[in-house]
Amino acid sequence: MKLKIGIMLPKSDMYPTLAMDFLNGLKLALKKHIPFTMKFKYIIENIGHAADDLPLKTAEKLLLQENVDVTISFCSIFRLKELVTLFDGYKKPLIHIDLGANILKKEHYSPYVLHHTLNLWQSAYTTGVYAANKIGKKAVFASSFYDGGYQHTYALAKAFENEGGTILKYYVAPSDYKNETFDSLIDTINTLEPDVIFTLFSYNEGKKVFNALANSKINGAIPILAFPAMTDETINTEDYNIENVQSIASWAFDAPLENTKTFLKKYNKKYKEVPNVFSLMGYEVGITLANCISPKGKVNANFTEQLHLKKIMTPRGAIQYNELNESEPENFKLRTFQFNKTEYQNILIETIEPSSLDELNKEFSNINYTGWQNPYLCT
Repeated sequence: MKLKIGIMLPKSDMYPTLAMDFLNGLKLALKKHIPFTMKFKYIIENIGHAADDLPLKTAEKLLLQENVDVTISFCSIFRLKELVTLFDGYKKPLIHIDLGANILKKEHYSPYVLHHTLNLWQSAYTTGVYAANKIGKKAVFASSFYDGGYQHTYALAKAFENEGGTILKYYVAPSDYKNETFDSLIDTINTLEPDVIFTLFSYNEGKKVFNALANSKINGAIPILAFPAMTDETINTEDYNIENVQSIASWAFDAPLENTKTFLKKYNKKYKEVPNVFSLMGYEVGITLANCISPKGKVNANFTEQLHLKKIMTPRGAIQYNELNESEPENFKLRTFQFNKTEYQNILIETIEPSSLDELNKEFSNINYTGWQNPYLCT
């Protein structure tokens, strides 16, 4: 038996190995979780920054010329409706993957389309609720010019304000961060004296912000709640001596879960490196796809019929798919960002029960998409 999988992946200057990391996780999971002999043919397509009409054209090619059994696509929310319409019309299975920085709408639902995300906007909302109730009601919100252009920004601010919090200042860094000292950010924080600082940066800009904050009197004095991309262990490889930094995400590689430990062990053994979030997402997609393949090697194209509210055990813990066919975690993880002798780790402090995500989807359904059109972290 052979299954043909069409895979459309973008390029990323910040994460140049994004495609390979995802594929490594996917292949490892399919090999581990298919209980019978099956061969896979992977047809891999580069779709640039996935923000133009290339994903749609490539998808049509995979369906009509390559006759793939299932398609996987990492693409912009701005192009997603067209893809959903295409696969819904053909009644062919599509797994849309994304880190989850934008909010899905009803127009993105089809029984033939699965949305597998790492739930960034939901974890951002959880961060706002947590900060207002556990830390304090006054905040400074600092964001890069790029990272702030997604709806996870709105979700955090909305949650914080819903719980009685006030954002004293929104600081947006200039696009040319390489020449920025971040002195104005530090001056703003010193002047306003917030209870908490929200930081939304990634990659090298995130490292520069950590260095600036670590070398100021703010370090350790005011709690920092960072977005998960900022505390990525594979990017942060040297000690900044930054203190009192936490983040909330749907994953924690430090979690004492058997599935997490097994994933880390098998990935490291196979590829001789530690996984990142793209490897994690590939692995989870592989596990989910394995749940949709019959012993005869056929994919059940109707994901709603196959997976709705079914619990699937992953390295994040149990996930299930909601009424929009989007993955949801059973909890979010509060992690502390800590350097342990040779490397940074996001050490699990506690788990947090999610808000009613169905209700949040309804609350945010009328928000228009604005900002960057490329999927988050793909620059």
